[in-house]
Amino acid sequence: MHVRKLAIALGIALALSGGVQAQNFPTKPLRIIVPFPPGGAADVTARVLGENMSRSLGQPIIIENRPGAGAVIGYELGAKAPGDGYTMLVVFPSFVINAFVRSGLQYQPSRDFKAVGQTISVPMAIAVHPSLPVKSLKELIALARARSGELGYGTPGAGTTHHFVGEMLAVAAKVKFNHVPYSGGAPSVTAAAGGHVPVLIGNVSEVVPFTKMGKLRALAVTSAERAEALPEVPSYSESGFPQLAITNWAGIMVPAATPPAAITRLNAEMVSALRNVQIQEKLKILGMSTTPGTPEQFDAMLQAESIRYAKAVKDAGIKLD
Repeated sequence: MHVRKLAIALGIALALSGGVQAQNFPTKPLRIIVPFPPGGAADVTARVLGENMSRSLGQPIIIENRPGAGAVIGYELGAKAPGDGYTMLVVFPSFVINAFVRSGLQYQPSRDFKAVGQTISVPMAIAVHPSLPVKSLKELIALARARSGELGYGTPGAGTTHHFVGEMLAVAAKVKFNHVPYSGGAPSVTAAAGGHVPVLIGNVSEVVPFTKMGKLRALAVTSAERAEALPEVPSYSESGFPQLAITNWAGIMVPAATPPAAITRLNAEMVSALRNVQIQEKLKILGMSTTPGTPEQFDAMLQAESIRYAKAVKDAGIKLD
């Protein structure tokens, strides 16, 4: 009986200890791994959220840019991080896409991570350098057909949503483009604006500043409806490709071993930040829509996206290895 009472007492003590730890979380600085270079949608979102969340969490949040290999370097770093709640990872669709187009990955989304929540939704734009003699998606397709395989389109990297947009368009329009991957959104947009690649598929948030300066001409946005940040640019549906309508997204994941209490706290602070009117307006100007939700909702979306991209890989025959 004495042993049983002792065991119960120890169990209660441990439970109380865990509760105290959960209530005190966090007690040291946190970090957000961004698997893309500074300046892109992933980086901007992480910095805006990090600044707000650090105040409510009472601890600094360090943004750690780890670009390369189509975001694989950052994703694998996140998978290897301690599951203590102090490391978050920004993910884009490439997070689930990689499983279908790359071999030898050292992470599996469903095995190595848990969802915190979706952060943003952002349409993409197909744009060209002003020197290219086209003013619509229809004209671009006609030019690509006449110069088969010659027109290069820049993207933030192989295996990104942008890459899929290009390949899916090529299949649907029965033309051939030349994919030119860069190490992130900012480098690809800068290259296109500088005339180093004639066509660009980039996030609206990254394209808008260059269209305003006249360095890029947007032909279409990939969403079903027009983008608020580019109201004069036709949507995919208006451009004749409603079946290809697609929107980019981002969210936050943590290593699988992260305690549920830490995930709950991080989600609560993330959702609070995303519902902040000032943050919404700041991201809206950049063409991003905030999408606060639960970990379960984001997890369900990731599963649905996996099914969609698996089909796209098969239809377009995309291979990276």
